[in-house]
Amino acid sequence: MESSSELNRLHFFEQACKISEATYASNPLDADNLTRWVGALLELSQFQSVPDSQKMIQDAISKLEEALSINPKKHDALWCLGNAQTSFAFLTNKEDEARPYFEKAAQYFQQAVDEDPSNEIYLKSLEISTSKGRRRYGVIECDPLVRKGLEKTVSIWEQNE
Repeated sequence: MESSSELNRLHFFEQACKISEATYASNPLDADNLTRWVGALLELSQFQSVPDSQKMIQDAISKLEEALSINPKKHDALWCLGNAQTSFAFLTNKEDEARPYFEKAAQYFQQAVDEDPSNEIYLKSLEISTSKGRRRYGVIECDPLVRKGLEKTVSIWEQNE
């Protein structure tokens, strides 16, 4: 059975997705909203079966590509795209099938570092994305800035209910 904190977390990210979807309907060119939406999708994917999680991650990748078509230098979207690729790779059964996702992740982490070279999270993600780092560290967590934006969005939405 899921703990109360896990259920609260699930509810929080479900609400964040609903808010982002509504925001997208009124402003589809908001790259920040797309990135927040992806942060929530990636968190929610952890509660799903492997096939459903893979679908959510593919949806997240699509939204990040859309955000980057709006703002190609959006470093947090680049970082999230690396995170999504990594998450998908970890859900892939065979190493040779996962490898291209890890390679793409490293490329996106490098691009995020190129855009914001002082960001320690991006630097650590780039280090972890190496094959040695993947074995040493495992899964990467949500960027604190994306998470903070999600929390702010949900709190504003809850105040307006």
